[in-house]
Amino acid sequence: MSGLARGDRRALWLGALVVVPVLAWRAAVAPLAEFVAQHDTRAAAAAELFAREQALRRDGPQLAKALAGAQRTLAAESPRLFIVADTAAATSSLAAWVRGAAIVAGLHDARIEAAPATPLSGALREVQVDMRARGDLAAVAGWLSALERGQRLVLVQRLELVRADDGTLAMSARIRGLARAGAR
Repeated sequence: MSGLARGDRRALWLGALVVVPVLAWRAAVAPLAEFVAQHDTRAAAAAELFAREQALRRDGPQLAKALAGAQRTLAAESPRLFIVADTAAATSSLAAWVRGAAIVAGLHDARIEAAPATPLSGALREVQVDMRARGDLAAVAGWLSALERGQRLVLVQRLELVRADDGTLAMSARIRGLARAGAR
């Protein structure tokens, strides 16, 4: 460095004063800071998991009682469910049930289509069908009453009534039912 002019030496020292800290930051401080941040994130996740596990341990007896209550309710309501081998059979059973109620109530031209099924917890499945039919107001009310008071647990999720040109009501409905796997 002795062969350099005084201004050049000063420029090199100033450059070194800027470059060395930047290189030290990139090589040592930044990776260490990232490691500490990742460690803190993992520690927070572990603490949260531990708190949830402690809560489950503390609430274990109440959860066992709630599970037993849910199992008793399921056993009591099982006769009202569609007990079938698979979802397609459950949808078919729901369609037959809804069509039978429509015929008894006096609805005409009943067309039923399967709608997507939804798996619920355990062996329960929610099955649904869309139905279109025609009839007078008394037939629609009779059909709704038959579904409400029937042996099966069903829910009319959507009901649309439109007066047709011939004076009857054109009805469209989505009906949901619960099914459970098992031997019929």
